[in-house]
Order: sequence, then C-alpha cells, then structure tokens
Amino acid sequence: MGMNRYGIGVFLTSVAALCGCSSNNPSQNAYAALCSSFTSTARLVSITPATGPEFGDQQVTAVLKDFDPGADPAVYLGNKARGVSVTSLSADSVSMSFTTAGSPTPGACPLVVVNSLRACAYLANAYTYRPPVSSAFKTFVAMGASYTAGFQSDSYNEDAQLNGPATWIARQAGAYFPIPLIKMPGLPPEEGLEGLNTNGVFQISLAAIAGALFTITDMPPFFEDPTVKPYNIAIPGAEIEDEVLGPASKTLYASIAIPLSNFLFAPYDNSFSETKDIKPEIVMAKELHPTIIVSTDLYGNDLVTGYVTPYSDFVLYLTQAVSALASTGAQVFLADVPHAFDIPSFQQTALEDLTPCGMTFYDVPIRQIDQAASPVDNCAATFTAGTCAYRACESFVPMDRSIDKFNSEFASVVAPYRNVHIVHFADLAAGKTTLAGQGTSFDAEGFPQYVLSNGVKLKMKHLGGFYSLDDIHLTNAGYAVLASVFIQTINDTLGTDVPLPDLVSIVAQDPLSPPALSNYCSQGANSQKVFCQCVDGAIGATTLTCSTIFY
Repeated sequence: MGMNRYGIGVFLTSVAALCGCSSNNPSQNAYAALCSSFTSTARLVSITPATGPEFGDQQVTAVLKDFDPGADPAVYLGNKARGVSVTSLSADSVSMSFTTAGSPTPGACPLVVVNSLRACAYLANAYTYRPPVSSAFKTFVAMGASYTAGFQSDSYNEDAQLNGPATWIARQAGAYFPIPLIKMPGLPPEEGLEGLNTNGVFQISLAAIAGALFTITDMPPFFEDPTVKPYNIAIPGAEIEDEVLGPASKTLYASIAIPLSNFLFAPYDNSFSETKDIKPEIVMAKELHPTIIVSTDLYGNDLVTGYVTPYSDFVLYLTQAVSALASTGAQVFLADVPHAFDIPSFQQTALEDLTPCGMTFYDVPIRQIDQAASPVDNCAATFTAGTCAYRACESFVPMDRSIDKFNSEFASVVAPYRNVHIVHFADLAAGKTTLAGQGTSFDAEGFPQYVLSNGVKLKMKHLGGFYSLDDIHLTNAGYAVLASVFIQTINDTLGTDVPLPDLVSIVAQDPLSPPALSNYCSQGANSQKVFCQCVDGAIGATTLTCSTIFY
C-alpha cells in the first residue's frame, strides 16, 4: 500500500488548534499545513453518510484506497472520532467505521486519518456538517452539577454522559456540544443491575468516586479525546458557591468537586493537584461566548445533600450567578429543584421509618401531605409525635419547605431578566407536566408515573425506570424526559421547533428500564433474588418486603 511518513507528535500537538472544518482555506485549518502540504496517494472512495449534524454522534463508514491506517488509527472528522474499526477490503483498500464527535462550524470538512506508523492522510471536503436547527443554538453551553453532567448510578462514564439531559437537548437541536467523555467502564466502573444486592439495594457510593480520583496518575487515557475543550462544563457535586467562585473548600462536596474540576478541565486551566484559584463554571461559560445556556441543577446540591446552604449565602450567590449568566446575552434556561420526596433516596429514608410498624406509603398518605407545600408543620398536625408515621413525615417535609423557599427566591431573582427562563423540573417530578406523546397518572400510593405511547410506565420510585440505581440521578430515559421539558420550554419561549427525543426507542435501549429489569430477572440465578421475585410476582417474597422495594 502507499505510505506517507509524517511527524505524528507535531500533528497531534496541533490538533487542539483546529477551530473549524473549512478545508478551502488552509490558514483556518491546522490539518492543511500538516497533512496536505505534501503529495499523498490516499484516495477517498466513498463515505456514508456524507452529511450529518454539528452535534456528531453519527455512525460513518469511509472506504480508503492506497493508504494503510495501521492497527489503531486516530480519525478526525472535525473533532476526534471514537469507536474506530478497520476492515481490509483488498490489497490496497480498507473500510473504516467510526462515530463522529461533531464540529464547531458547519460546512465541508476534511477526513484526516493518522496511523501508528507516523503516516497521515488528508482527504478534503469528505463530509459536510449541517448547522443546528436554529441559530439560537449556534453556541450551546451547559453548566451545573451531576444531573447536567449526565452522571448516573454513582458512575461517571461516556454512556451516561451521552445520555445526559443537556446532551439530549444538543442532540435534538443538532448543536455542537463537545463533552469530556470518560471511557467505559467509567469512574468508578459502572456496575449496572449487578450493583444491586439480593434485596435491590445499590452498593456503590460517592466515596468510591473520591477513591478513584485520588489514585489517578495519568489523565489522558481516561478520555476519548483529551484535547477537546468541553461545552458541557458541569461538575458533579458542585454547589451554587462553587459555580460562582470556583470549587470552594468549605462546600460539602469540595473533596470531590475540586479534583473532578481539575480532572475535567486541567488541560485548559489547572494542574491536577491545584486546590485553589480554580476557574468557576460561570467564567468558563462566559469565555465560550454562548448563545444559549442550560442548567438542570444550578442549586440542587445546596438543598438535597443533607446539608442545606444557609439562606443568606444562597441568595447572595444565586443573585451573582443569574446576573452573570444574563450578562452574556445568551438565552438562559435554568431548572428549579424538585421536592425531596419526589426523589427515591428520600422516599427510602421515610420507608425505613415506616417499616418497623409494618407500614408503607399505601397505609400513610405522606406524599399528599408533602404536596400541600405549607409552611405549617403538617407532620405534627396529622400524626402523633413519636410514631413511625410522624418520623417518616419529618424525614423530608421540613426539607421540602426549604426547597419551596429556595425555589420562590429563585423565581424572584430571575424575574427581572428577559433572557433568563425557569424550567419547572419540580412540576415534572411531581407529575404535573404533560409531554407530547405520553400520559401522566398516579399509582395507588400517590406517586406519579409517565406512561409512554407503547404503554411502558416510568415510575418516580426505586427501580421504576426514571431514577438510576443510586436513587438520586436519572436513567437514560429519565434524562431524556427532563430534556423534553427543557426543549418544550425553549420552543415555547424562542419559537424554535426542536423535536422531542423518541422516548419509546430510548426506553427500549435503556438497561435500567422496567422492561430491561424484567428481562434481567427472568435470567437464571437472577430470578432467585428477592427483588426479582417481587418483579415476577413470585410467592417467595412477602408483601411487605416487596412493597418496601417497589412501594
């Protein structure tokens, strides 16, 4: 095969300088000077498909002639592609399949292939990136904490990141949205349903993430593309103070937020060991010159992590955050915070107080009391002090009164800014939101469930298909539903026509969906697990046991 030697070290160093895909002007494209300045025998026979969205995430197959890509080639079609596989077709041609990672600009883009033998092929105008569905998404940026990052089941990994709510918004809009993708199996490794014990309790904890972070000695191998500059700058564990000032040592999860921030953004701002003067998310967002900003969890960690940020501090940092975001001129969409009792981890805490008395939520209408959203101590007014029901009620209702207070302040701070808009996550979690193509109902215990067009129910409870195994973060399907609420709000506000995610197909591929759980429980030894017996309706588990797993 034809072979062209080239200095691969210089080439890869210059990759980060790429700022667009226009192959017609070499001065705008780092690849032109590196791969097209010498004669190459490489030819592009075909590329299928030949067009795609700026967002990327499209499967592409290219056939090359007279070029040996080597055993482990790096492929660039805009940003660095992932999942590259090579198949030899003949003595002088190969087929290469890969997933695109997007481009910051629309238009014709060269295909650049670099092999392990220090040779590269530059194939001009190989592919065309389409602009997003609306100019409003010209520069789409996401910030916040773990929800926005796409964190789930206490693991940070590319499968989850590619199904996060901000990612779904960008995907549906066709907007460029580079993500610091962490290679599978993730940090710490994702365990899926195998992470559940026989009673359906998830065993992984945030401590495992901290432990994994502090043992890292070399960051690049963890990332699909360590040179990409992320537009999803959310940091799991971040609180509103962290987002305004940079991860601060006095916030609750600073021990995780600081190393995570360095881990994700060290190539652009910090050394991995830096503990102060870490660039805040809001500063990073402004530097990207966004046209639209979203956050699904701007201040969730200030409320539901077990330590409520002092109200005066919250008002101070929230006011600074909203003002700074508004000053970018971008359209800003920020979610409010759901009630604690709409999150399974808090439901489980309340159940632990009810179980000693042989009760579940079917016996005690605690959720209805919580939804009253009254500043009055409804627990004391309804239940006798010291009883199981009273303790269960007090485990979350006081926190939900704080959430109501914070959400009210949030609405007041946002009100003066015409380019800042609230997305009602709280209504979604409470079953008060209607999405096109699905219905909403409530089960016998008062918990909401979203019913898809094919009849599958996503229930707002443990192992219900909406929340992931850690009972705080969402599943692929749950995040797609949250993204749908954002998209509906964006469309209604800006007059755009971004399509909603196809929830039926997403659920069909979600490893934590109700159908996937049933399939898991139908296999071999899994059927002997207590929670699987409850799924199948077997006699082996008691009614109380099953009701504390699935309520």
